[in-house]
Amino acid sequence: MFTRTLFTQTMFIQRVTERARSACDISFKSQPHNLPKAPLIAPLTFLLASLFTLTPIAVSAADKIDVIPVTVEAIQETAFADIVNEVGKINAIDSAILNFNASEKISAIHFSNGDKVTKGQVIAEQDNTKAKADLDKAKSTLALAKTKLERIEDLLIKEPFALSKQDVDELRENVNLADADFRQKQATMNDYLIKAPFDGQLTSFSQSIGSQIGAGTALVTLYSLNPVEVRYAISQKDLGKAQKGQKVNVTVEAYGNKVFNGLVNYVAPAVDESSGRVEVHAALDNPEFKLAPGMFANIKQFYSNDIKHLLVPQNSIIANNDERFVWLVRGDSAVKQVVKLAQNTNDGYAVVTEGLAEGDLVVKTGMQNLKADSKIKVIQDKSAADKATVSSANSGAVEALSAEPSTEGAE
Repeated sequence: MFTRTLFTQTMFIQRVTERARSACDISFKSQPHNLPKAPLIAPLTFLLASLFTLTPIAVSAADKIDVIPVTVEAIQETAFADIVNEVGKINAIDSAILNFNASEKISAIHFSNGDKVTKGQVIAEQDNTKAKADLDKAKSTLALAKTKLERIEDLLIKEPFALSKQDVDELRENVNLADADFRQKQATMNDYLIKAPFDGQLTSFSQSIGSQIGAGTALVTLYSLNPVEVRYAISQKDLGKAQKGQKVNVTVEAYGNKVFNGLVNYVAPAVDESSGRVEVHAALDNPEFKLAPGMFANIKQFYSNDIKHLLVPQNSIIANNDERFVWLVRGDSAVKQVVKLAQNTNDGYAVVTEGLAEGDLVVKTGMQNLKADSKIKVIQDKSAADKATVSSANSGAVEALSAEPSTEGAE
């Protein structure tokens, strides 16, 4: 730039000098020979001296105009987690629809809607008057059969041939039959009870005390709420990445940004034919029963960690149709560099896959005035300096920083 400016000034001086000489020659020819030539030469000398004096000032001014102030930032490598964001639903791992196995009236309900129960507790009972009478009858029949057998056995001790072996066998068989009938009637009594098959929480009861309810008719549902399970589906292109034991973070609308942690416990071995996606389940600890079956959930599944990527400030990226480029600092000049981008990080940066290396300095502000081989002057980025000061003051409170790329591409 300096050479071009100096060349222009030199050409201008030469033209002025030539015209001045031509003017002097004309003046000399038109003047009488007896007049002195010095007064004509003096203005020419002054003009040339002024031009040579002003030339350095003009060149210096041009240099100041052509130097463009910019702020820069170094390209850094950052560790990422390879994650996928999906939407799913909370489900109970264990759930049971509870019903009676007999048709009778409900005689007792020992819990209220929504109560928590433990395994083995009796939740509701039916009127079992008839069944209990049958049990008592079977119990008496069994006792009578045992008494008869005992008497015969005592008699046979005294008189071994008092009764035939066949008659004794029939008595013993009668005891066995009476015992089986008693146990059957005893088991039937459980048909009139509903017991909790596991620890959990009840829903609302469908009927109340005194209602006639048939065998197999649902009375209430029991859910086991700790742990619970979130179910969702991922793209089939991620089937090779998803594995049991991978970490998931779950949020639900009811609790804002509170994160519930879990682990993948099921990845479908095949792609669903109707949706073209792969079903995934993850178990979540839920000791406070905050997560309820049926809730919609936002899921982040972590496929892997510590994936290295280069980051470039989004402010540095310039779009030209489908091309993306940045201005690289090379000495005191700026050089255009085409880049290829991946996803945004949602914090002012984009992942760059080609065109830059770690440590490269890219122009962050001031690039609107740049062109090929522009001269630049790097100035301090005040906002970055203030941010660094705050970060330094709070460094003791920060344990770790992590970046998680979004699924959106850089614009």
